[in-house]
Amino acid sequence: MRHLTVDRLDGIYAICEDKDRRMFAIPKGELPASLREGDKLDIDDEGVITVNGKAAEAARAGNRRKEDELFEN
Repeated sequence: MRHLTVDRLDGIYAICEDKDRRMFAIPKGELPASLREGDKLDIDDEGVITVNGKAAEAARAGNRRKEDELFEN
């Protein structure tokens, strides 16, 4: 299984990055309409793409904590 993070939405593509920082352009038509930057995608061995909402929310919460620590002062 491959795991990607949506880096940005650019025209008709979702630009995604894997753990090795390789970039992929996936047509937005193949993804849920509710897709947002930072969402985590799981792609199984048969090419089925699902949004991993729990992983995305956990990453967003971690980013919010880091921002809070940086801007406390």
